[in-house]
Formats: sequence, structure tokens, C-alpha cells
Amino acid sequence: MDSNRAAPAAAHAPGGGHATVQTYIRVAVVLGLLTAIEIGALYVPGIPSRALVALLLVFSVLKFGLVVAFFMHLRYDNKLLTVLFVGPLIMAMAIILAIMALFGAYILLARG
Repeated sequence: MDSNRAAPAAAHAPGGGHATVQTYIRVAVVLGLLTAIEIGALYVPGIPSRALVALLLVFSVLKFGLVVAFFMHLRYDNKLLTVLFVGPLIMAMAIILAIMALFGAYILLARG
């Protein structure tokens, strides 16, 4: 009977099944690089506005995924929680794209 009580405690022990500090540092570096690329892309004059919007949306989804997967420990939790985070993200992106298409708001920083 004591062995049954010890099993759940061992499953929730610190460091059990979670990423290491080095993994978190790598994720933080990747997030920083993606942010730098996003900001740099705003200043490249040859990128069409629609491509820039698509690029920024893809990078924002990647960054969202990394943050919730590692820093919010969603990668190690129940898959239902993943659905609860990704579902609203997809709905929000669809609403944003629909509003941008409705108002023709693909123009960023008065690009040529």
C-alpha cells in the first residue's frame, strides 16, 4: 500500500520529465532570434506587405508555441490543455485575418 502512495509523488518530483535549464536557455535564444528577425523584416524595403504579414503571423505562432510548450510546461501536460490553448489561437488568427481583409489593412508602415 505504501508503494502506491510513493508512485504519484515520484511522478511530480522536481525535474521529473521536464526540460533542463539548458533547454530553457535554448528556447529563450530561439525566441530572441525570432523576435530580431521579425523586427528586421519590418525594415527590409523589398518585402511585399502581404508576405510581411504572413511572415509575422507565422513567427508569432511559432513563438506562441514555444512559450506555451516550454515556459508554461504545456508540453508535459494533458493534450486537452494543448487544445484549449491552440483552439483560441486559431480562432483569433482567423478573426484578425478576416478583419484585415475586410478593411484592406495589409499595409504596414506605409510600404511601397
